[in-house]
Amino acid sequence: MEDPSFLSVCDLINLFKLKKLSPVENLTNTLNIIKKLNPKLNAFISISEKKGMIQAKLSEQHYLNNTNRKLEGIPFGVKDVIDVEAEKTINGSKLFENSDLKKDNSFIVSKLIQEGAIYIGKLHTHELAIGAPTFTGLNTPASNPWNLKKTAGGSSSGSGSAVGGYLVPFALGTDTGGSIRNPSSMCGILGLKPTYNSLKMRGIQPLAKTIDTVGPMARTGKDILLIFSALKENIQNYNHNLKNLKIGIIEHFYNNDFIANQEVGASFEKAVKMFEENGTVSKIYLDNLKTYHRVNGMIMAKEGYLQFKKQLEFHKDQIDDLTFERLFKGKYISDEDYHNAIKKKKELSHKIYEALKIFDILLTPTNFDLPFDLGDLKQINKYYMRHARSPFNISGNPAISIPCGISKTNLPIGFQIVGRKNSEELIAKIADEFLLKIDWENIRKKKIIKKLFT
Repeated sequence: MEDPSFLSVCDLINLFKLKKLSPVENLTNTLNIIKKLNPKLNAFISISEKKGMIQAKLSEQHYLNNTNRKLEGIPFGVKDVIDVEAEKTINGSKLFENSDLKKDNSFIVSKLIQEGAIYIGKLHTHELAIGAPTFTGLNTPASNPWNLKKTAGGSSSGSGSAVGGYLVPFALGTDTGGSIRNPSSMCGILGLKPTYNSLKMRGIQPLAKTIDTVGPMARTGKDILLIFSALKENIQNYNHNLKNLKIGIIEHFYNNDFIANQEVGASFEKAVKMFEENGTVSKIYLDNLKTYHRVNGMIMAKEGYLQFKKQLEFHKDQIDDLTFERLFKGKYISDEDYHNAIKKKKELSHKIYEALKIFDILLTPTNFDLPFDLGDLKQINKYYMRHARSPFNISGNPAISIPCGISKTNLPIGFQIVGRKNSEELIAKIADEFLLKIDWENIRKKKIIKKLFT
């Protein structure tokens, strides 16, 4: 049997049902892999081995009694801005290092545990979900499983690294300006930013409440859909056929508003050609991408400053310089400018909604550059805003980042599939079909196994 570490959520569940693998055996293997590889990846900042094993034994009984739930026996980790009962939520910051243990699970962790999933630990996050992969923060930043000297992206960095490096089959991240989709693109996995407000944020450290979202990161579209269906009871069903899709390509984001790295652009255009074979593809024009960045950045900075005002004003010495700089500028955004940004947000959103009345989905790259060197401040500042993620934080539409190719230096490249509100099922199924066509799982496995497991 193949090493269970390389299996998807759906494949593991099938083996559990057939009694070919038990949740206890799988968790034991998972914990051994984490012990072996986490010192290289720095994805997990804590492991709850005893708690996890208790849950694995319960899951084993559920399978024996044929009472197994949707995610029975599947281990997962969470970004360290998400509350877990009897654990600290440190938010990647010295500010919260000595904070109290949480009395309750976040809503989203509770839902996963109720469906039989096994929580096993907290994952690295960039400081306060807005910091950067510097070496001056609380923890060593998570490494990219494709190249340990490169960033895993962020701010859900540990989640991307852990799923991409086969430590866990899925993880949770949060996304205010692309923090699920960025590490998913950089680590060669799938990351879903769901429709705004479709999942409850209770028990998650806010950054900017008007744009914060939480969602799953996994290695297949089927897994993303299964996990999302466990988190949201009522999801819209779509009878989809790839050949009947009307597809809008937002080309100007990467060849006019910004100029993408040549390999990124070429890889995305190759993916578009595959969609052209199966649907009606047309270019679409929205506002300049820099306008979306400006509005999203203003909202994030203003709301983020107000969220952490006390810490920023009185405990600057405990905050990384880059995190402080990104949040403190919110102090100087006037109420009038903030309200104008909220007004502009509605206007920009309306244009995306109108576009999606014509098209079933929109496609555009996730990032415009390849993963950069870990901890390099010049590169962090250079590449920070070179992406096409913020438009869908602004509009609240679901967007899934999926892989579409590999650079000459063996680094993954990703693009986004964007849908109408509450069309998570549609975009996850399209993602799954696309990745099966390009045989992505085998491509990734060969590269990662060679890098990490030998």
